[in-house]
Amino acid sequence: MPLLNTPAVVLRSLNYGESDRIVTFFTKDFGKLKGIAKGARRSRKRFQNALDLFSHVRLGFFEKERAGLVRIDSCDILQSFKGIREDLKKICYGTYFLELIDEMAGEREAHREAYDLLIFYLSSLEAAPPREEQLRIFETRTLSIFGFRPNLNRCDGCKKEWRELKDHPSVFFSIEKGALVCDQCRAARHDLVPLSLGTARLIEQISQMELSKIERLRFTPQALLETRTLLGRFIVHQLGKELRSLKVLKEMG
Repeated sequence: MPLLNTPAVVLRSLNYGESDRIVTFFTKDFGKLKGIAKGARRSRKRFQNALDLFSHVRLGFFEKERAGLVRIDSCDILQSFKGIREDLKKICYGTYFLELIDEMAGEREAHREAYDLLIFYLSSLEAAPPREEQLRIFETRTLSIFGFRPNLNRCDGCKKEWRELKDHPSVFFSIEKGALVCDQCRAARHDLVPLSLGTARLIEQISQMELSKIERLRFTPQALLETRTLLGRFIVHQLGKELRSLKVLKEMG
């Protein structure tokens, strides 16, 4: 069994037995994978803090025959994101990023774009105070990367493009279809979220912008309210549940 190496972020870390830890990583080259770190709790010197939540590491591991878990051989810290761990609000934001990736990503499916997105937003979160825009942008990009990008270019019913809908008094987002619906096509449709065309275009813009430029975006109060509602309900629809970390964020206000 060859030793494999890859950059990775710790998504989850749980105690196992008397001295081991089960760790879920999101890796650059292998996607999401779970591993066992033998004796990790007995010898802190070997792994130090590399198995803690948020840690960006170089992971060394061996595949185990006929087993779902890899055997963790080494974890060298590339970035600890200490600044996140020292701020409660940043912890809540960062935990939501990790949990959303954990739920969206399949086992052993490499998604380098998702990996880059996670590193970018953990770094952004450490460097500056958290802003709600970060949550909404991360949600939008994650949905797009994993194949759930909302269709906001045209009405799902009449197929009119958004430019042709400018004179409509209102438009809606169908949670079930993941698509825009104009006021004339809303009849007999359920689970619709009111939406302004400006917010629809903003979500489209977020889906396509370069990450290096996306932090310049600022949302109006209306856009924040609409994206908070729309994206939150759409993610619940896709996952079949509300994430625990999002519930905590709502309680924080």
